Amino acid sequence: MKLENKLDVKVFILYLMNKVDEPLEYTTVNDIVLQDEFVNYFDFALCFSELLDAGQVEEAGEENGVKLYKVSESGKESLESYENSLLSVIREHASKSVRRFMAYKREGRYAVATVTECGEGYMLRCEISDRTKKLFSTELYICEYEDAMRAKKNFEDREEVILKGVQALVAGKVNYIFE
Repeated sequence: MKLENKLDVKVFILYLMNKVDEPLEYTTVNDIVLQDEFVNYFDFALCFSELLDAGQVEEAGEENGVKLYKVSESGKESLESYENSLLSVIREHASKSVRRFMAYKREGRYAVATVTECGEGYMLRCEISDRTKKLFSTELYICEYEDAMRAKKNFEDREEVILKGVQALVAGKVNYIFE
């Protein structure tokens, strides 16, 4: 399910930011909004900019030289008026995503992926760790260099989704794909 109506996208952005309830970097808002693929990047960028211009999202200081943003009082009032326009399944899924994403960031998880030559192909090594332990590690032989590099980038960009997918597959919960 994709949100394509600009009003729905704006309400979705406000909803997620309000659920987090702390100032966020633009890239973090972007990651949270895009992680479940309800919104594409271009719609997000346009709608976020419009929310900022309209004063519904405002700057909330800086951290390490990076601007932080939060939902303004005007944005909260708009959200109260339009929040129910989002389907309940989207609201529920978004709330779970916010909790999962913030826990992921708080635990200090990080992903590392490398590509090395291996015979006539390439070995992709992927690892997800937190501050104290290795959470996931795998190696995958890939024939083409371009495919290996694309897989590496995808792993680095979406490590949380990949970890969730592997956990679901191992646990026998293959319906995660359709959630």
